Amino acid sequence: MRRVDLAFSLAAALLLSLFGCAGSGQGAPGAIGQQALSQQQAANYSQPAQAGAAGNAANGGAGGAGAQAGAAGGNADAPAELQFAEWKAPDGSITLQLPQGWAASERQVDTCTVSWAARDSSGTGSAFMNNQVMVLKSEGARQMYKSYGMAGIDGFPVSGYLPPEQALSQVVAPLSGATNVQVASRDAALGQQLSGALCTPGLAACSVGAFDAAFDYRGVRMHGRYFVQTHDFGEGTTWWINLWGYEAPEADWETTGPIAGKIFASAKYTDEWASKCSKSAGAAGVIDDVVKSRQAASEKSAEEWDRYIRGE
Repeated sequence: MRRVDLAFSLAAALLLSLFGCAGSGQGAPGAIGQQALSQQQAANYSQPAQAGAAGNAANGGAGGAGAQAGAAGGNADAPAELQFAEWKAPDGSITLQLPQGWAASERQVDTCTVSWAARDSSGTGSAFMNNQVMVLKSEGARQMYKSYGMAGIDGFPVSGYLPPEQALSQVVAPLSGATNVQVASRDAALGQQLSGALCTPGLAACSVGAFDAAFDYRGVRMHGRYFVQTHDFGEGTTWWINLWGYEAPEADWETTGPIAGKIFASAKYTDEWASKCSKSAGAAGVIDDVVKSRQAASEKSAEEWDRYIRGE
């Protein structure tokens, strides 16, 4: 298997194992990724209740695909001399492997939902997971939410439903000030695999894309590896973008990209968090099975990543 194909396909289990428990944007992922944080800070919102159910159902039913694919990888090995240390979220939910000079942040959205981001000391290299962008379908929808007392809704984008690549370039990028977005490569097969796992029955529209893209941000040409899901519950006022990935300046992609990719791949739920999620839910047995399935996929992902970076 070609290295770039492996790097893309290794992403599936991380997304499948973490999707249902990763929530709205926290931290400050760089460039394109950071806009989700500012949007959530501007307004207190959450996806419809079905979002969590869809994520849990997808993860519960996709363990095989997740275990096969492993965790996300970079486009080359991280420098061998670079030392990584475990970072644990203050609430005990997740752990990441971070090199010196990188900082991480995490936010608990609800009982079993977190979001995380990591950035390097320059603030340009980043890894992040499950930033969510709520997109209004019309100005009428904006006025409706304002009448309900939703603060900060004026800054939300308005657009008809878009597939992943167009959603990134036409909705997410403008929110962050990024311009000239160009898709550099894509893995259509992985996108289809993830769509089959994450796009559960009952959604009015849903698609997942796995691709690399370059873009301009504050005078710097940037490069990102993205896994983007767009979905529409069909309720008439909103649709959603889920964004995972990592970014770095184009000139530093061959060095910073693999580091960010390894951080992205290292995300794991802790045993304490899995136990907490099990105890906090009414259907404890079902959620426990889902959490354990995610953890098993993450552990296998870590093993596959270790073999990958050793060239085995």
